[in-house]
Amino acid sequence: MWTKEKVDKTIDFLMKKASTDLKFRKSVILEPEKAIFDITGEKVPEDFKIKVIENIPGYDETFVLNDFLSEELTEEELDNVAGGRGRCTRDCGKYTNCYCNVVA
Repeated sequence: MWTKEKVDKTIDFLMKKASTDLKFRKSVILEPEKAIFDITGEKVPEDFKIKVIENIPGYDETFVLNDFLSEELTEEELDNVAGGRGRCTRDCGKYTNCYCNVVA
C-alpha cells in the first residue's frame, strides 16, 4: 500500500539512484512506473500518472502551467487562478504566492 511516507522514501531513493546509475536514469525517464516497480516491487496505481523530465543544464526553473481554461473568467476568478490560492495573509493586495511571507 502506498502511504505518504512510502511515496517520499521511494522518490528519495529514485532521485539518488537516477543521479548515479545511467541505465536506471533512462528507465525512469522512459518508463517511470516500471522503474518504480523495479525498486519497490509494487505497481503504481493506474489512475496515478507520472511524468519525469530530465534536468537541462543552463535552465534555472521548470514551470508547470495550470490546466487550460476555455471559458471566459471574471476578473476575480482570473485573480484567484493566477494566485492559485487566496489573498496574501499580510494583506499586501497580492496573493499567497507573493514574497511578503518569505523570511529573509
